[in-house]
Amino acid sequence: MAKVLCPRINANLGALALATALSTPAFAGPTWDVDYTDDALQSASTAQIITHGLSPYINIYGRLSGYGFVGSDFVDMYQIQITSQTLVSISTAGGDLGGEATFDTQLFIFKRKGGNGNNPRAVALRANNDAAANNHGSRIGDEFDPASSYTLLAPGFYYIAVTGVGMHAIDEAGASIWPDLSDPGFTVGGNERFLGDWAGQGAVGDYHIRLHAIGGNAVPAPGALALLGAAALVRRRRR
Repeated sequence: MAKVLCPRINANLGALALATALSTPAFAGPTWDVDYTDDALQSASTAQIITHGLSPYINIYGRLSGYGFVGSDFVDMYQIQITSQTLVSISTAGGDLGGEATFDTQLFIFKRKGGNGNNPRAVALRANNDAAANNHGSRIGDEFDPASSYTLLAPGFYYIAVTGVGMHAIDEAGASIWPDLSDPGFTVGGNERFLGDWAGQGAVGDYHIRLHAIGGNAVPAPGALALLGAAALVRRRRR
């Protein structure tokens, strides 16, 4: 899967046009718009590595273009690194969550496993289709708390995938990892199944994914304190 490369100036103009056209505020933080010139591909071994840290925001801009002269582009995957236990919001839902898209998105998060960087595998963690009723943006939260807009991540490498409705993550046995993402507002767990491939033909267009990390001395947003408290309780029980 590949995109036709275009000059860097077109990438900058594309990101600027998307930020201008979409109504979401441009939350502070670095911009990552490499997908416009170098396509983020769809597997653990070909995911685009984001070299910016979460600080505590990062804004990822890109485009799913569908079928083209040099291949198809229905899934973009990005690799991020979490260096300490962190609450992370991942959103294309707009409003206070940030992010936006010109199409009906789905968001997925996987954890990298094995390979030591060579032939890595993606373990399915969580996915969401609609952030809320009548909101076709997406946001990854806690699968046990529909009101949460944050997911707790341990240190490690993770993959964020964005697709349009119509695409499905398939496990190594050929079955859909998330057969039902139809309930608005619900984040669905992936039962730590390994990603094998993607299937279908999803909606396409421009997207802006906003990542917000809460760690260290940052002040948690409403609803995030409960997850931090639960994590502390688990640590005490393990001791």
